[in-house]
Amino acid sequence: MSTKPDDMPLQTKASVASDLQQLGVRGGQLLMVHSSLKSLGYVLGGAQAVVSALIEVLGPDGTLTMPAFSPEVSDPAIWGDRPFGDSHVELAQDHVPVFDLAVTPTSMGAIAETFRNWPGVLRSAHPQVSVTARGPLAERIITPHELAWGQGAGSPFERLYDFDAALLLLGVGFNRATFLHFAESRIPHGRRKTRRIPIDRDGVRAWLLVPDVGDDLNTYFPRIGEKILSGRHASTGLVGQAQSTLVSSRALVDFATDFLSRALEASGSVTRS
Repeated sequence: MSTKPDDMPLQTKASVASDLQQLGVRGGQLLMVHSSLKSLGYVLGGAQAVVSALIEVLGPDGTLTMPAFSPEVSDPAIWGDRPFGDSHVELAQDHVPVFDLAVTPTSMGAIAETFRNWPGVLRSAHPQVSVTARGPLAERIITPHELAWGQGAGSPFERLYDFDAALLLLGVGFNRATFLHFAESRIPHGRRKTRRIPIDRDGVRAWLLVPDVGDDLNTYFPRIGEKILSGRHASTGLVGQAQSTLVSSRALVDFATDFLSRALEASGSVTRS
């Protein structure tokens, strides 16, 4: 039997705010949010209501941050889901848009994209793994954001770790937790990759090659999440209909650094480009 619309719970800004507080989000907090709007169920006001609830709960002394990644600002030759064949790759390489801090959208979901456009939000300058922030610590979090090691030392993720930001996984799993990439960046034998970033130099397309942390592809990150949850090192609960997790970034990164160091050494994983 299918569920009728009248039987579906209706989420509001007020109910989302209440659920966030029940989970442990509090005023004055520094909070990084990875999210899925769909997972919350039907929210009256959609992503706007969710962002508004987050800002309201954090209050004027809190700082809200989100990823504003734009992986499409990259070499189309390596896109796994490109909707065109090899014969069009060179054309795509010549015309893929370069990063525009003010205009380039994020592919991190409706909540992250709504927050990117919210009044008072600042964005870091990395073309592929930028971070948005709003609140007293915003500028200190987003600046600087160098091209090399965009998720590693010297990036906003290191500063969020230093401030011990709370990480909210709002309807998403630990495979979406960028702090785990930062954890791996601290490991000398961690996985590595080369980012290809398009730029325009006097009207001519050029490509910058910079190092960063490698992709996990659901290999270790979900296992880290299972360990964190089984050890009761995080707060879990529903925000709307979304299974959500709130955890200290410092506790998560410190645990993940040790876990990944041992796991990667045992597996013999090597650096790749």
